[in-house]
Parts: sequence; C-alpha cells; structure tokens
Amino acid sequence: METILCDRSAFLYWRTPPIARLLASGPEDDPMLRALLDVGTIRALRLELLESSELVSSSYGLTGRRSHCGIAGLRVAGTLPLLATNFGGPVDVLAATPEDRRPSGVIRPRVWGATLPDNSTSVIREGVEVVSPELALQQLAVRVDAVRTALLLSELLGTFSVYQAPGPLAKVLQELADHNRLPAYRGWRAARNNGGKLTGLWSRPPLLSLDRLQNHLALASSRGKRALTEAARRARVGAASPFEAQAGMLLAESVRHGGEGYLGLEHNRRVALSADAKRLCGLSSCYCDLFWEREGGDVDVECQSSSHHFGSRSSVSDADRSTALQMMGIEVIQLTYAQMENAQRFEAFSRLLAEKLGVERQERTQREKRAQEDLRASVLVDWESLPDV
Repeated sequence: METILCDRSAFLYWRTPPIARLLASGPEDDPMLRALLDVGTIRALRLELLESSELVSSSYGLTGRRSHCGIAGLRVAGTLPLLATNFGGPVDVLAATPEDRRPSGVIRPRVWGATLPDNSTSVIREGVEVVSPELALQQLAVRVDAVRTALLLSELLGTFSVYQAPGPLAKVLQELADHNRLPAYRGWRAARNNGGKLTGLWSRPPLLSLDRLQNHLALASSRGKRALTEAARRARVGAASPFEAQAGMLLAESVRHGGEGYLGLEHNRRVALSADAKRLCGLSSCYCDLFWEREGGDVDVECQSSSHHFGSRSSVSDADRSTALQMMGIEVIQLTYAQMENAQRFEAFSRLLAEKLGVERQERTQREKRAQEDLRASVLVDWESLPDV
C-alpha cells in the first residue's frame, strides 16, 4: 500500500513553491539547482533544514536512532528534506480504516474509506504520493466552516500562494532575490516589497479550475462534498492575493450572508489600453484587481496592500496605471487593507462604491448586521494559518 499525504499536509505541499521543493530535495545534479547553488551550499542548506525541522526531532531519538513509527512513518521520514520546507508537526497520511495506520510523532492518520477517484494522486517519491489539491480541500472541508473552505478554494482558483519559508531556506531565497537570481520557476514568482524583501506572497498559474473541480465533485464521495460544493459557489476565481480574495468576498457575498451584495465582480480583468494610455503608463494592457462592468461606466477597485504583510506595490506605477485606466473611461477607487480591516471605514468605502456602481445601498436589518459581523470575523483572519485545523 502506498503512503499518501492528504488533508492539511497535501494542501501545504501544493502551496509550497516548486523552487523551495527543488532547493530542499531536488537531485543535486539538476541543471536549474546547479545554476543557483554549488553542491556545498546545497548540502549545507539541507542539513540546516533537517536540524531545524520538528519532524526530524520526532522521527529521531536523542541517540540519533530513528524511532519506531511503522512503514508509513519510515516512508514519510524518507521525504524529510522536502517536508522540512514548512510542514511542521505530524504529516497527514491517508488511512482506509483506523487500524491501517497508527499515529506517531511523524504521521497523523486521516481515515478516508472512500475509493479515490482516478488521477487524484501524484507521486512525490517511490512509495509516497500526495492527493490532488481538490481532494485535499474536500478533506479539510469536513472540519472547517463554509467561509474558510471558500477562502482556501479561492487560493487554489487564484493566481497566488502564501508561503513563509523556514529560516535557512528563507535566507537562501532572499540572497538569490538580492542578486536578481531567484527565477520564475515553473511559473511561480516571489513577490517583493518596495525594499526588496520577500513578502511570503507568490504568484503562479491557478492550481485548480472550476471545470476540474466540477469533474471532481461528480465523482467525489459524500464526505465533505456538500461543503466543497457550497464553497465553489462562494469562492473568488482569479484573485491575485489574499487581500483581493478577502475584499472580493466581503464586497460580492450576498447581504443575507453578510456581504455587500455587489454583483458582477470579476477579479483581474484585463483591459487593453489605447495609444495615449499606453504612452502614459508604458504598458499595453492593465489588470484591474476588482472589476465591475457597467453600462454607465466600468469601475475598478485597486487593492493597495502596502499596509499588509503579503505584498506591496510601487505608488508611482500604480498612479500611472490608475490614470491610464481613467483615460479609458474606467472609474478607479483605491482600497487599503486598513480601510477593509476597520468596519466603519469599510462601510464608508462601500457607500462610495455603491455610488460609483449606480446601486442603492440599503440599510441592514439586525439579522443582516449580525451576518456582516460574522462574515468579517471569518474573512479577516491570518491567511497563512487557514489550513491549520
């Protein structure tokens, strides 16, 4: 029987940038790896990662001899260089029945008796596989509420991942970035703030599409299926950061569910620029963070994240983009994280947005106000810790 990483651990695996996995556990003769680091630096990094990993201290006793943890534990321990990238404590491993696996400091069995759909796992190394992002989220959905599931799904359907590397790896990644040698590996790019420091936000191609999710749901077992189906209706598709996903949910969710109910929101809508607009900002097109198409004039809400730890932007380039979009007849409104975080400031912003969209913002009933408070409490959370349940 294969050892299959699942649940939270599988979600963290897919959240981890491929360049981090390459640095931690790729073959030493990999051309990309050798172009970045020499063998001595690679080995030193991997030793530091192992020494700092919670999993290593769980799988080895004080004498240095591996503790007794079963075949699954031994297989997982064999992937420690990879798992040391950010997995923390016990690794979630699939079990058909409670008797199939026993918990240890290395593994945490997750009972999932249903037959796995075809193509729902990928090979990590010999004897070790990982479930697909959609199955990992279905397993998480068994234990988390609808909003958290929708937020996690928004990350999979979006173009971002949140990843904070452990100390030794973070140091190497930052050094590569400082020397402009951190590549866009397999489509993943690390975001830096205006000071050049890595932020923990990575842009990448979407890990999941709605079509693929619907195909999974058609074959999925019943456990967690209803929650994942509900999340598919509420998730934000195409968001490029946690800020955008959070703002999108607060603005687009129905009033009944605690949102502002502004229908028609599209994330990262591409706008081809006119000749004059191109000359102004030096770009042929712009992507609008939160976009509403309206007969009376389109509206773009730009998420200014300099006050939030997952990314910041250049105010000069943003000013150029905003002016270029205004030239295209698109109304541009700036939203800061501080405005979204404060209920009173966000309500004032919402009133302005309603005016620009040409819709009347109704006063909330007591029930709707409670729903609004509940939604904000669920949405405005530490994004990095969302899978930690």
